[in-house]
Amino acid sequence: MIALRYSPSDFLTMNELTQTMMAERSMGQFQPLEVSPDAFKAAYELAIGEHVEKNYKGLSYLSWPFAFRYLKEHFPSFYVSFEEATIGWPVFGQTGCWLLRPYLTDGCRRTPALVFPLMDNKHGSLQELNARSVSDNIQRASVKCIATFTGLGLKLYTGEDIPKSDEEASKPAAKASTKVAPAKNDPPAKAEEPAASNEFDGKSALLSFCKANPLGYADERTSMMAGKAALQNIGLSKGDDIKDRAMFANVVTTAVTSWTKEQGVKISKETMGEEVDKLRAICAEGTVEQAIKGVELFIAGKQ
Repeated sequence: MIALRYSPSDFLTMNELTQTMMAERSMGQFQPLEVSPDAFKAAYELAIGEHVEKNYKGLSYLSWPFAFRYLKEHFPSFYVSFEEATIGWPVFGQTGCWLLRPYLTDGCRRTPALVFPLMDNKHGSLQELNARSVSDNIQRASVKCIATFTGLGLKLYTGEDIPKSDEEASKPAAKASTKVAPAKNDPPAKAEEPAASNEFDGKSALLSFCKANPLGYADERTSMMAGKAALQNIGLSKGDDIKDRAMFANVVTTAVTSWTKEQGVKISKETMGEEVDKLRAICAEGTVEQAIKGVELFIAGKQ
């Protein structure tokens, strides 16, 4: 627990009850706020696809207005608050290591505080503070706090694929069942053949992409490292975590976006967004070879 730095003069303005409560907070003592297992499960399994947005790097995040609305509809007495380094100032740390400590509370009970790093729009550690960056990070930290303690949108932080709607979520199962069923008068097909034709080998796809080195790195090893970095940037740890073409597309476009920053390519956010969307569509709908060719064409246009 990070100690709160209240000066003696701060306590002089508080009544006895408030002084006791603040002292207990500084020592990490509080009455725990709990969410029932059923409520947590319901929030975790809620179809949130239509409220999930993507940034220009292809990373998914939950719309904060929806997160706050859900909290007030299902837990009307709960709200997000922040530990304070000094009264009214929620930021802890030092240059290059700024932290927020959000927690969920109903005014009497509360959860433990999370540790949330202040980040820039590239998800790097924020070096300097300003009012806008603190405000933006408070919103992000609030959503993560709601997700952690209620379950709403928590699957986004585990790298799970999020469908756009309940109807879309049911499509894969329906599609698989129609392909397995044999046509009239035809001999029954082997059960494993349809599954094999639809299975996407994410590890093999990423390996082929990195070996082809369409980003033009100095050698294959550097290309492999770039692929690994792209995986980590979207919350995955290994190629086997790429379960479908959409996830593969996110890895590729993340690698491309990182390349443009490394090379100092001058391009507007709007244009970059349009080109990344085209690449994502090629990767998601085409073959690995087409994805490689698409990236090569993108790179050629920037040199």
